Amino acid sequence: MLFQCNTCRRLQTVSVRGICSRHGCSGKLEEKRLREIEPNHYRRLYQEDMPASLIVEEHTAQLDHEKAREFQRDFREGKIHVLSCSTTFELGVDLGNLDTAFLRNVPPEIFNYAQRVGRVGRRSGIPGFAITYCGRNPHDLYHFIEPLQMIKGKIQPPVLSLKNYKIISRHVTATALSAFFQNHKERFKTVENLCEDLSNPKFVSDFEIFLNAHRTELENSLRTIIPQDMFTSLGLHDGTWIQAIAGENSRISYSVDEVSSDYKKTIALKEMLSKEEKYDLANWAKKRAETIAGDDVLSFLSRKAVIPKYGFPVDVVELDTQRVKSSQDASEVLLQRDLTIAISEFAPTSSLIANKKVWTSYGLKKVAEREWDRWWYARCPTHARFERKRYEGEERPPSFEGCCPKMKIYQYIEPKFGFVTSLEKPKEPTGRPIKVFTTRPYFAGFKDKKGEEKDFNAVILTTVSPGYMVVVCEGRRGEGFFICKDCGAGFRNIKDFRKEHDTPQGYKCPARPETLRPSVSLGHELVTDVLKIQFSHPPSVLIEEPGFAFSLAYAMVEGAAYILGVRPNDLSATVAYGSDDYPIPPIILYDNVPGGAGLVARLEDKNTFRDCLESAKRRLGGACGCGETDSCYGCLRSYRNQFAHQYLQRGPVLRYLDDILAKWL
Repeated sequence: MLFQCNTCRRLQTVSVRGICSRHGCSGKLEEKRLREIEPNHYRRLYQEDMPASLIVEEHTAQLDHEKAREFQRDFREGKIHVLSCSTTFELGVDLGNLDTAFLRNVPPEIFNYAQRVGRVGRRSGIPGFAITYCGRNPHDLYHFIEPLQMIKGKIQPPVLSLKNYKIISRHVTATALSAFFQNHKERFKTVENLCEDLSNPKFVSDFEIFLNAHRTELENSLRTIIPQDMFTSLGLHDGTWIQAIAGENSRISYSVDEVSSDYKKTIALKEMLSKEEKYDLANWAKKRAETIAGDDVLSFLSRKAVIPKYGFPVDVVELDTQRVKSSQDASEVLLQRDLTIAISEFAPTSSLIANKKVWTSYGLKKVAEREWDRWWYARCPTHARFERKRYEGEERPPSFEGCCPKMKIYQYIEPKFGFVTSLEKPKEPTGRPIKVFTTRPYFAGFKDKKGEEKDFNAVILTTVSPGYMVVVCEGRRGEGFFICKDCGAGFRNIKDFRKEHDTPQGYKCPARPETLRPSVSLGHELVTDVLKIQFSHPPSVLIEEPGFAFSLAYAMVEGAAYILGVRPNDLSATVAYGSDDYPIPPIILYDNVPGGAGLVARLEDKNTFRDCLESAKRRLGGACGCGETDSCYGCLRSYRNQFAHQYLQRGPVLRYLDDILAKWL
């Protein structure tokens, strides 16, 4: 027998004069049998048997392939109950019958949504359940308000530019390597077989000799798969394609030099530790050398982005965990990022979580007899001016054509060999690592010549042509990084920089404090499709720069992404230095992948561009809830434009787009 209050509905096992025991409640207790009490979710949970354990694992591209397959198998067999996945599970993975899918954000495109929610409810007679959590960002909020656009929307066919140099050059490399390995099957086993001598690798020179000897037959084969109008740019007309894929500055040459440098450093470390009778560390160095030498050739070429792989061709670098086959933690993860992202996420002292461990970057990876590319650059925060000049070994910065006293000169390094952790064992996570560093893109000019101008009355477009985009990470509060020129160890403050430090391999670095590299930024150059947008109509109200131009630029990114049916991250924008003839500096909208993807080129159509403006205006309509003189993650803000958050305002841009559309012809 139970007793229930007729007012607050509280349950009690004892009744004293029918008085409810809840403070302040005037209700009376009534006798109830258990079957008479209305159902309660939490009471049912207490009455039922709960699982003895709930095992949760991740499944992302950061996992080694074998570990990922192990998790897939265990999930199918019920040994893992919850699998936290990235887009790796959208295609090509058979998991059988799933009951529930929880989407932690709105997928970027309609086909992504269909793939993800379509995983559940495949068993006859048992409905699946899919729930989508909408975050506070423009994309998610829009689809929260208009859910049918995602649920019933039309799937657009994917667009791919067949003239992307990066895509074609990797297929050229793959074709050439295929011919080489057919003639030298013994080289297609391990990295040691590939190089023959890892201390003095011969592969690149052997590969170049082979290509020159078989040039005619290879070129005939390549002409059947490469668009004819790309012959000249790839060098098929004069044989320069051989230098492009097998020369001193080719991707494969860098990769072989890197693995040779790692091997030689590890062997030298083993010998030094053996002499010092540090046998445990010497044994680690021995296993590390064996791991490097025994790496599978195909995995090596794919990991170093020499040959085509799943996903768009980006300039991939690795956070090297210095793994050995016997080390479970390091051997089960593969930490790679596009260099535009890696310069912040893999920057020295940055941390990330993979396979339930915290991995911390220790510095930039050094390769023997190779140097990082270094540039001087000058930027003005007021006028969005950006200029750069290649570093030629000079101690003092070169002169730049300044626009005002706020234009300052800095230096950046391009960490094209990647990053490295220390030998310390990764720690258990106690929370999500804080993202300390951000990046900012700059337009460094057109590669060859700029396109033609199209006048849409209030807007002038410079048609798409290849341009140089430079993405820079200037460290915490613009203080840069302190990088050891000998071992690559990186520090965030000058005090740690001036102390003695260990190399990434764990021994004392011989570099003296006065010889260490001063504060520098990290940067990366990519050549991609660029659309220059010049708004010629003056705003009707007083505006503040550069805030108004950046607000307009990021509204255009969101609008264009929706109209083109792509993720906002596939596009990006910045503000360039303009002339006094126009009230607003030019906006640079570009494909956020090397070589371009043909996305911004679709905005050259007048009607498509107008649709983009209309879409941008809708995103600024106020559904996000912020004030007109402010912005939020529901309209203009995102992680990648943190540098401009203090300037972004949606109201002035909303009114300006109203004026532009009213004058559209």
